[in-house]
Amino acid sequence: MFVRVGCANCHVPALRTGDSPIPALRRKEVAAYSDLLLHDMGPEGADICFGLATPSEFRTEPLMGLRLMTRFLHDGRAATPEEATELHGGEGARSRDLFRALPPRERAALVAFLKTL
Repeated sequence: MFVRVGCANCHVPALRTGDSPIPALRRKEVAAYSDLLLHDMGPEGADICFGLATPSEFRTEPLMGLRLMTRFLHDGRAATPEEATELHGGEGARSRDLFRALPPRERAALVAFLKTL
C-alpha cells in the first residue's frame, strides 16, 4: 500500500551509500525512506526558507525512526503520521488523496506499517 498510494515516490524505501574509505560505510543499503530531494509541498506549510529552496519546498523527511517520533512535519504541527499525511499538499497531494480514499482497514494497515519504521 505504501507504494500503491505513492508514498514511495518521495519516501524511497532504501538508498545506497557510495564509495567510502571506511568499509562499514561503503556501498551499504540504508532504509531511510527518503529521496533527500526538495519537493514543492504547496502553500499551506510555506513558512520557512532554507538555502535555495522556495518557501513551499521541503526536503523529503526520512521516515527511518518514525516510530520514535512524537511530532511530525518540519514544524511539528502534526501529532500523528495520519495527520502529517493529511497535511501533504503540492507534489504530495495525489498521495494524500489516495491515502484518504483507502478503505479504513487498508488505511489502518498503512499507518501500522509506518509505525514500524
